[in-house]
Amino acid sequence: MTAAGDGQLAITEEIARFVSRTPREFAVGTLADRVERALIDTIGVAIAGRDEECFRILQRTVLPAGSGGSSTVWATGQRASEGDAALLNGTAAHALDFDDVADAIYGHPSALLLPALLAAAEAENLPGGALVDAYVIGFQVACAVADGLPIRPHYSRGWHSTATVGVLAATAGVSRLLGLSEETVRCALGIAASMASGSRQNFGTMTKPLHVGLTGRNALLATRLAAGGFTADPQQLESKLGYFAMFGVDSDLHAVSRALRDEWAIESRGLNVKKYPCCYNTHRTADAALAMALRLAALGQEPTAITLTLEPGGFDPLIHHRPSSGLEAKFSAEYVVAACLEDQSLRLSSFRDDAARRPAVQALEAKITVRESDHPPYGRENWDFAYAALEVEAGGEVLRERVDVPSGDARRPLAASELERKFRDCVDSSGSGWDGDAILGDLSGIAKRSSADALRYISNRGA
Repeated sequence: MTAAGDGQLAITEEIARFVSRTPREFAVGTLADRVERALIDTIGVAIAGRDEECFRILQRTVLPAGSGGSSTVWATGQRASEGDAALLNGTAAHALDFDDVADAIYGHPSALLLPALLAAAEAENLPGGALVDAYVIGFQVACAVADGLPIRPHYSRGWHSTATVGVLAATAGVSRLLGLSEETVRCALGIAASMASGSRQNFGTMTKPLHVGLTGRNALLATRLAAGGFTADPQQLESKLGYFAMFGVDSDLHAVSRALRDEWAIESRGLNVKKYPCCYNTHRTADAALAMALRLAALGQEPTAITLTLEPGGFDPLIHHRPSSGLEAKFSAEYVVAACLEDQSLRLSSFRDDAARRPAVQALEAKITVRESDHPPYGRENWDFAYAALEVEAGGEVLRERVDVPSGDARRPLAASELERKFRDCVDSSGSGWDGDAILGDLSGIAKRSSADALRYISNRGA
């Protein structure tokens, strides 16, 4: 990879120009509706994460009694500085691994964008339309950076792309929200590039959701520093010691440029809303296993051997093959299959520590063989992005279930009623005693109101 002066694209400048000069045109219509859905889902799963130990430890550490500030902590209603609010909200939103996913970035866009954007919007008393606008811009930058790396080999090397890509995307979004100049955005991106981090080895621990919280906080810090005159290399991303050289694998900066000019990514590439509270790479498997559970129950048969085949790289995030905790179970294909077959369901309670350690589930896990293949073992040869093919030997025959597009995928979205049901379930399960319908009312139509309106009910219950 060569520096910009050796013929490389000036991609830091191009992203900054995109952020600062793109006309503001999507505060209403379908794009605003998509952002509103993302806001509802993200705040819902953050509220559900309020009693997770990772959130509680972080809360005690960074927000001692008596703290206050400009921005709301979604899970508790407390007030905090915008940086601490973004840290806490991002961590809570990702604590249950129930937040939305974008295939294009192999990560979680709303949990990395919305905590920073909403914290800054509250601090500056900005309209909801500005929040929508900044989300769309940040999402576009996330997809562009992911295309340039490109994302799959970057992820396979062990990077948590939600954090490594996300810090640039969130910085772009906050810069847009605050209306920073092109030159200032270049500095903000340069600062943020030195904050990019996050190792997948920490999947299945409290540190994974912390990555997301740190992403939002760091994006705010990078942007505020740049706005205050802090400097960074104006060609950081494309230079020989810069972001793409360090994090990429045969990076293609022309792909970044193309993605910035492409149609709006939030519409063309879409968001996947999670139906199950676990790693999104298990969701095809979960759909297949739940269908298989019904068939086995109807036949009255117990499985004797189970084989699960995924696309190449499909097991990259699923690093726990014999999980001993609920957190590890979220990143275990074997556990998801076993739990679905044992319980005929997969819900928040499926990922308690005691649920993961059940002897009946562990016995099923021992029967499971996992493999990856370019060629699915049955069904059509072609597949789009990913697939899960489950084969179960039972009663002398082999039963098969295959899922290529899981429930909640952008191509198979949850209905509005299903999204609202998930939101209410999250609020009800949180133990907060809050009125889910009242919060939904505040979140609805946010594009035409103040950003602070979205959090009115929650902030009035701060403790």
